[in-house]
Formats: sequence, C-alpha cells, structure tokens
Amino acid sequence: MIFKILLPAAKILQLDFVSAACSEFLQKQLDASNCLGIRAFADIHNCTELLSSSEALIKKQFLEVVKSDEFLSLSSEDVVKIISCNDLAVPYEEKVSKLQY
Repeated sequence: MIFKILLPAAKILQLDFVSAACSEFLQKQLDASNCLGIRAFADIHNCTELLSSSEALIKKQFLEVVKSDEFLSLSSEDVVKIISCNDLAVPYEEKVSKLQY
C-alpha cells in the first residue's frame, strides 16, 4: 500500500497537505478487519486524528474486531488495554470475558 511509504515521507518532508490527504484516505478505509493495523500505523507515525478514528471504530465494532486476524496477533498488553476501555460497544461485560475466536 503506497500510503505506508507516502505518509512517513510526507511527515519527514513536512508536507502537511500530503500527510492530511493520506490520513483522510486511510480513515475512509477503516473497517473492523483493518482498524488495529491502521491504529498501530497511526500511532507510530503520530497521526492523531487517524489514531482517534481507529480507536473509536475498535470500541464501536469490538465484537467484529475480535474476529479479525489482526486481533489474534495483538500482544497481551494491547488486548488488556482494549478490553479495559469503559466504552466498548458490547451488550454486556460477560461477552468480553468469553471472547471466542
């Protein structure tokens, strides 16, 4: 994906309009299957809006996110951080404690 190369280069060259365009494009691509990877990418490259959008989607679609391959590759610390959020969109807390892959 070209944006994985273009966005860091734009950050280094301080091309804010290119960074913003890349971030906006990635926000439009966010879904339950890729939000964890995009969140990690946004965190590494200090894209605060993209990071916030990713985290919001993770919370909103948590029960779908846990079914993704990206979720299975998370560290235990990352899983704890996510499930510790008070505003996860789950019908009841037992759903979180009984995650099924």
